[in-house]
Parts: sequence; structure tokens; C-alpha cells
Amino acid sequence: LDILSKEMNNVCTLYQSHRLYVYQSCMSIFHKLFVLGEESLDAEDEAIEDTIDKVEEIFSMYSLDSIYYHLHLVFEFLKLEYYSHYRVFRKAEKYFEEVNDAISSLMANYGQYTFPAQFLITKLQRHMRMEYESEIENENEGLFLGYENDSNDIPKYIIYNTYRAISCYNAGKYDDASKWINNLLNEISFKRYPSVQLEIKTFLALQYCLLKDFDLFYQLVNSIQRQIRSLGKIQYEHIVQITKIMKVSMNETKSNKSVKVRAQLEKINPDTSRIFMPTMLIKMNDEFVDRLCQ
Repeated sequence: LDILSKEMNNVCTLYQSHRLYVYQSCMSIFHKLFVLGEESLDAEDEAIEDTIDKVEEIFSMYSLDSIYYHLHLVFEFLKLEYYSHYRVFRKAEKYFEEVNDAISSLMANYGQYTFPAQFLITKLQRHMRMEYESEIENENEGLFLGYENDSNDIPKYIIYNTYRAISCYNAGKYDDASKWINNLLNEISFKRYPSVQLEIKTFLALQYCLLKDFDLFYQLVNSIQRQIRSLGKIQYEHIVQITKIMKVSMNETKSNKSVKVRAQLEKINPDTSRIFMPTMLIKMNDEFVDRLCQ
């Protein structure tokens, strides 16, 4: 991604073109937010807000341009991600509804300009923050009516299926959530993505735990523990703690389950990395404890 970004910057330096600038902006805004990170930003680079303002000027100047008409949605998405990234949530809300209503189109048609699946992660985080997470599943059928997920686009495919599974979990539909994940594990080879596979398998184990399916649960947890031993325990400490919590929940002889679950929850440190972590898109609060211990 760094190489592609540098190549695009070099081309734009050679040729002065408003269209090239718009295309470069699609790439550079997302690249600065989700690839480089704060520590890698160059002080001489154009600020993201300045880039957004210049693109808006170009769109106004060429208001009849059909390409710019369609790219308006991409920049609404990028503005939403920019303000969400810097936790300016009041401004981010200005763009949420428009992007949310058009998410099916954004996911299907704009993968060459940006990474639309990031919106699904942002949406889950938004709804967790606003305590609306149980409402997501109700609107998914309407939002994705006719949408066909492309299994050749592996990152988007994984995130979409995981988003649908987490939406089902938040609505208490554990069986549906497990179906989304099982389909994903059957359709995609995770050989090159062991960390993501471990996260997804842990989420699936949670569904079996909540469904009290002892056979499938212990079979999957044993697989997770073997994988952790081969990959290294330190970087997956949160998954180790989550598996311990689920084992406590599944042990019918244990007393004071809720106390023991809460003690384990306190050992989980929210990860601050930029890695895709479905287990950190689950709100582990009192309701979570009640679900496990009922």
C-alpha cells in the first residue's frame, strides 16, 4: 500500500490534473487514517481537511461531471471516517445517514477508490458508543437487499460476513451469527490470515457458548488453544482471557459464575492497534456477563 501510494504521488507530481488530484485524494486520505498512523505522518504533507476542501472546490467547479457526481459518496464516507478517527463525533454524524443509506452501493461499486468495508467497522463502533447495537440487525435486510458479496475480495468479504454475524449476536440471534461465521470459514482460506482466523473462531466459540452447545464449543476451543500455542501466547492474551471466561460460563458446577467472569474481564486490555479484531467489537459489560451466566 505504501508503494502504491508513493507511485500515485509521483504520477500526480508529473501531471497537473484535477481528476488525478481527486483520485489521489481518495487514496491519500484513507492511507493517512488507516495505514500510516500518527507517528508516520509527514509534517509537510497536505492536511486532510485542506484536501477535503480542495476536492469540494473541484466538485463545485465541475458540477456537471458524471464521475464527480458519483464520487461525492466516496468523499462523504471519507469525511465520516476522518471525523470518527479523530473522535469529532458531532461532525461525523452529519455524514453517517447518507453513507449508511447508500452502503450497498458503496460496497459494490467503489472498491477501486477506497475501502468501503471500513464503514461497517465504524458503524459497529458508533452503535456500541451510542448503545444502539441491538438495532443494527433490523435494518440490514433493507440496506443489503440485492447485494452480492464478492468472495474474491477477501478483506471486504471477511468484514461483511463478520459484521452480519456481530449484528445477529447483538440482536440475540446466536444461531444466525454462527451460520454467518461457519459460512465464512468454509468459503475462505485463512492460511495467510491466522490472526483474523483466530479472532473469528473465538467469536464463533462465543456463539456456541451462548447456545450451550458443549460438543461444538469444546471442539472449537481446543482448536483455538492449539493455534495460540503455535502463534505465540503474548499477542493473543485477550483471546486467552475470553476463552477462560467462556469455560467458566460452560462449567455447570461452578458457583458465583458472574463474579469469576467479571474478574477475568478486568484482565482484558482493549487493544489500541489498527488490526481487525472482531472480539473487540463486542461490548463486554454487565449485559454480556448476564448472557453468559444465565
